[in-house]
Amino acid sequence: MKINVATVDSGWILQKIAEKVCLSRPDTFSLSHAPRHDVDANFYIDVQNCYQGKTKTIDIGFFTHLHENSPNYLNPYWLQLDHIVHMCSRYFDTFSSYYPKEKMSMMMPGEFSPNFQPKKQTIGIFQRGAHEGKGFHFMKKMADKDIIKQFKFLFIGKDWKEVTELFRKNGAQVSSREDELYETYPDLYSKIDYLLIPSLWEAGPMSAIEALSCGIPIISSNVGWMGVDLKPEYLFSPNSDIELELILNNIFSKIKDRVDQVKDLSYETYSEKIIKIVENIK
Repeated sequence: MKINVATVDSGWILQKIAEKVCLSRPDTFSLSHAPRHDVDANFYIDVQNCYQGKTKTIDIGFFTHLHENSPNYLNPYWLQLDHIVHMCSRYFDTFSSYYPKEKMSMMMPGEFSPNFQPKKQTIGIFQRGAHEGKGFHFMKKMADKDIIKQFKFLFIGKDWKEVTELFRKNGAQVSSREDELYETYPDLYSKIDYLLIPSLWEAGPMSAIEALSCGIPIISSNVGWMGVDLKPEYLFSPNSDIELELILNNIFSKIKDRVDQVKDLSYETYSEKIIKIVENIK
């Protein structure tokens, strides 16, 4: 089977999609900027700018979007297409009022790429260690949790060495600094995604004001200001490693859910679906 991919010649994203489709199945797809009559089908990317009427072979149009979502923009030429592949479900529904649903598909072009890896979220702890009230022994318990391997940790303050060694031993990525000047804190806060307050008791802590001043979300035990005068994104009971573990799992699961939305996308799969459409029309 031979399918001609007709696309615009402007170097923008639709041309990239066309190139990727052709590269995924070079035995079947070839690239041009006009329809051909010596192939089994023409696949127009995008149909709005490439399609000017029916050819002697199968014509499939890749449709992107309507200007201002206006049905008045619909082109009567498109009624002559043998099939329309929509990039977005929104326009599948719009077209269904005047074009047969059985002659339409919704397929997302694109490819899940290992080159785009989720960024590990960095959790910062900005307070002194080796003190029960600051959650020192509590954090030692957290070192046993598998979930810590999915995050980076930045410990700022003295006497966290025992905890950081346990975290590293159990597979977490850890940075620690004991001698930072307070004046450098704004820059250090810019390196974290969450502030963790693991304290068992507090009147403050001041780090909560610092983090909120930077717009950084807070994961905190229910102490001092937290949950009363200030509202952290996540709140857990003091000394509850189970509750904090659930919070970390929740944060990580949201990252995984984002990735899962696109993990099955590939141009190989996309190309196979186009081939199936042509086969069914023939």
